[in-house]
Amino acid sequence: MGLRAVAETVELFHQKNVTLTERDRDFCIQFAFRTGDMELTGKLVEELGDAGSDRDKVCQRYETLAGFRPGWIRRIENLLISLETYRVQEEQAIKTLSELLSAYGISISEDELRRTEVAQMQEWVRQGQLKKEARI
Repeated sequence: MGLRAVAETVELFHQKNVTLTERDRDFCIQFAFRTGDMELTGKLVEELGDAGSDRDKVCQRYETLAGFRPGWIRRIENLLISLETYRVQEEQAIKTLSELLSAYGISISEDELRRTEVAQMQEWVRQGQLKKEARI
């Protein structure tokens, strides 16, 4: 449940449209990973997003709920969280890139983007730009 909770928490930030510091976002993601409780994670996001909240007290209360773990376990959890966060960001970037390429007449699926070298994509973009300039 932990890694799935990370992806759901990132989506939760977008859904709730709250402004959190990077530190608060990390805390929410780590809490979700440790507990897997998306209801509590949602409440945590709302509390940290409230301008009048005392961040330290909120974090201390939720740390107690999540339980304490040895440092080496927290480090491993943090690495797993980072990995999943990068995967979510990569998926978003691939989708956006596919949409942009399509808008410029370069038809390529998201799966093809994952398998294609960056140099090849740069060549396609250059060729697409040349075709567009030739039409002008």
